[in-house]
This record gives sequence, C-alpha cells and structure tokens, in this order.
Amino acid sequence: MRFSTCSSESMSSSYREPMRPSRLDLLSAYDAALVAVEPRAAVSRSMSLEGGVLSVGSHSVNDVTPDDIVIVGIGKAAAGMAIGAHDAVGASRGIVVTTHATNSPYPLFVGSHPIPDEMSLRCGEALLSFVAGTRPSDVVVFLVSGGGSAVAVAPVDGVSIEDLAEMNRLLIASGMPIEDINAVRASVSRIKGGGLADTATAKRLATLILSDVVGASPAHVASGPSTGFAASSNPGIVIDTYGLGTDLPGSVFTTIARSSEREKRPVSTYDVIGSPEIAAKAAVEFLRSSGFDATLAATNMTGESRHEAVAFVDSASPGTVTVAAGETTVEVRGRGVGGRNQEAALAAAIRIEGQDVLFASLGTDGIDGPTEATGAVVDGTTASNARDLGLDLGVAFQENDSHTVLTVLDETVVTGPSGTNVADLWMVAKGPFGQSSGT
Repeated sequence: MRFSTCSSESMSSSYREPMRPSRLDLLSAYDAALVAVEPRAAVSRSMSLEGGVLSVGSHSVNDVTPDDIVIVGIGKAAAGMAIGAHDAVGASRGIVVTTHATNSPYPLFVGSHPIPDEMSLRCGEALLSFVAGTRPSDVVVFLVSGGGSAVAVAPVDGVSIEDLAEMNRLLIASGMPIEDINAVRASVSRIKGGGLADTATAKRLATLILSDVVGASPAHVASGPSTGFAASSNPGIVIDTYGLGTDLPGSVFTTIARSSEREKRPVSTYDVIGSPEIAAKAAVEFLRSSGFDATLAATNMTGESRHEAVAFVDSASPGTVTVAAGETTVEVRGRGVGGRNQEAALAAAIRIEGQDVLFASLGTDGIDGPTEATGAVVDGTTASNARDLGLDLGVAFQENDSHTVLTVLDETVVTGPSGTNVADLWMVAKGPFGQSSGT
C-alpha cells in the first residue's frame, strides 16, 4: 500500500481561511428560514382533493366536494395559509382572522396583538358565529398559527374585554411558560382550549398547525382553539405560584376559581406543517451553502431572554455561526419599550463588548413585542458606540428599554409582518475568523 504525501506548498495552495460572516449574511439566512416555513406553500403541500377524497396532512376524509370544505384561518400566518388551502382544494367558503390587513381569499378580520382589544373581540364573535353556522355535511379545516390567542377573543360571561386585556398583560409580563399561560387563558374563554371546535355544527374537522410553540405540545398554538390541549397545570395554582391573584381583575379571579369545575376537553388530532426546527435547519443550510461553518445548537430554546442570550454567546464555538430557534420570555422589571429578541440583543451587546462576535435575534413573524422591529443585530462595537452617543446600556437593560437604545444605534431590524410565525431565530458568529472577509 502506498501513502501519498503533501508538501507545505501544496497544502497552502488548497487551504481556505474561514470566511467572516456579515450582518447581511445573517439577515439572508433569516430570509432563507422564512422561505422554508412560508405558509401558502406549506398548506398547499399538505392538502389535496382527488376523487372525492380530501387529504389534510396525514388524515383523509371521503365523500367530499369543494362546496363541503370550509376554511377557518386563525393567527399571524392565517391569510397565507388560507391562500394555500384555496390553491389546493378550491374551497369557496371560509374566514380569516389575523393581525394585519392583507390579501385573503375569504372575508378578513383583523385583531390586536399582543394585547387583545375591541377589534379582537369582534374577531372572536365572528369566528364563533361562522363556525356555528357550518352544515353537518361540511368539513371544517382549521389553519392555526401563532398570535391567535390575542387576535380573536371571546371571554366567558362576566369578564369584560378590559379585564381580559389586563389579564393578558400580567401573564405576558410574568415570564411564565406557555402551558401555564394557556391554562389561565382557556379558563376564561369560549374559544380557547377547543372551545371554537365545540361550536361547529359540522362533525368532520381537521387542523393544520404552523407552530411557534417551544417546550410544549403544538396543540398550544393560539391556545388550541380547534384542538384543545392537555392542561398540565390548574389555572388557580398557576396564578398563586406567580403571585398574580391580587393583581388580576376580580371577574377573572372569580372565573379562574371556578374553572376546575369545567369539563376537560380531549385533545383533537392535528398535523404540524411548519416549526422552529424547519426554519433553523434552513438557516444552517443557507449559511453552509454560502461557505460558512454553521452548526445547529437547539430548536427548543426557552427561558428568560437576557440570560439565554448570554449563555448562547458563551457556548458558541469560535470560527463558526451557531444557530438556535425557540421562544424565550421577558420578565418586565422596568417601564421601557422592547421585545424578547431586542432584550436578548441588548444583553448580548453588553456581554460581547470588544469581542469579535456578531449576534442576531429575530422573530420569524416580523414583530417583536409591541414594537415595529422584528429584533436586532449587534456586535462587539455596539456597547462602545452607545457610550460615544451618551447612551447607558446598563440603565436601558434595567428598564427593559431595548427598543429605544437599539433604534438610536441603528441596530434594530424592521421588516414588517412576515406572514408566518414559527418562534424566534438566533444566530451568533463568533471569531476568531481568518483574514478572508465575507463582508
């Protein structure tokens, strides 16, 4: 057996120094992730009608005509999902409830997000009325995506929309996991936890989910209006654990106290057609195809944004782009403006000062909290640039005022609603890299 040898000259001619990722590279990877979970295409791939057999995900329904099919879209991606369903099966009847005005093949209703309001209440009543008006022979296909919990609400008797909005503010600010939030939401709702499906006259039901839920069953997306979910916590225990009892409106507290008496709904079947994992893998594939060393760290990232961002940066391997997906939370301590991705970026900016690190935290829905940004991209110069402008990142951090300072620094990313929603995408490019530049 002969062994070939390489001289130092031949090795140097074939050696390629690592490329240095730029802000644009990370934003392009984000775009690739969005394409992978584009709602219209995802639904169109998942539905068909041939020979009277309607296929919805892994399920089939016999003796179906286009006139039997009813589309019910709920959430940030509802319009795109409904277009995909119309493309696939030509259903003539439907309703779409989402967060913004956009093209839709069916009557469109716009609700508020992340805090419900009177518009959300009208959306909820429209949904209940529409679904209740279906025929026994119909097949109702629910297209569910994140954001549905706020855009359509229907509180039980005795709970006002103002009380419901205050409850949601407290739940979001508490930092509690989605299972606990939804246990409380469902206890005061006629839609959530399978309530919407219960109103249907039609008996043939199917659900396709574009999931933004991390660390819990996809049945929790939009608080499970068509599927219900297996509640892991009693809502009364949840509010006691987080010390919310005395802060909640009296009508909400009283209703929650009686919620244990309500009958538990079984979880209905569903299919997931888009997820954080699909988006994250697409970002990694894009970065690799662009010549970067990219790795996928996690697709179930949870926890508090400020802590997880620092841990993510610290754990990333040098010379690579590390990608993760998930949905973190923010415990509101101050009176500033921001969202979970901008808070993560601010925490990272403080941590990586002076280092050869680029960090991006971006929401796949295009919206981060109550701001127009989808997130931010920061690097090792962000903190020093802030000082040059007289900005105190430490104070902003304490006040949860990430949006204000990152906007002044021109580090926020504004895309507008993306039309999809599968949680958040984080990327960290950590040096040292070679001298070759990807910028």
